[in-house]
Amino acid sequence: MTSASQADISTLYRRHVALVRNCALRILGEPAAAEDVAQEVFIRFLHHRNRSGDERDTVAFLYRTSSNLAINRLRDARRRNTLQEEHLPQGDQESPHSPEDGLLLRKVLAEADEEQAQIAACYFIHGMEHEEIAGLLGIPRRTVGRRLEKFREHAERMLQGIPRKEAPHAD
Repeated sequence: MTSASQADISTLYRRHVALVRNCALRILGEPAAAEDVAQEVFIRFLHHRNRSGDERDTVAFLYRTSSNLAINRLRDARRRNTLQEEHLPQGDQESPHSPEDGLLLRKVLAEADEEQAQIAACYFIHGMEHEEIAGLLGIPRRTVGRRLEKFREHAERMLQGIPRKEAPHAD
């Protein structure tokens, strides 16, 4: 890597690290985890850049990758919690319906379909509009609306304690 490209990467990092870190922080709620995600995002960007040589959609790539990695961390945590619940003795536990809204949203995100979770994070956590999400993810605006509706249904079922449906999506 030439020193010019190192300078470009440093500039890119300084310019966009706050966006990437904040995106992950809004999803994860933990600054240390968000920092880890930010580091991983830029490592992946370097690999992506080296493979494709194209930097046109840098911000979209960084934002999308940050959201995906953060959601994956939530899923990994959910899997660990499930294993702990199955294999470790349990003490007094709070009702799954009593956590703060942010924690509850994270749990619902962790169990949602990957595309629905990404769209829901953009909408509910990042406050993006349907058109912004569609542009970021390269999908039709109507698809965003349909996926959000499916996410809401999933969240309602989860809050009511109804098991997740394992049906393929039809749209």
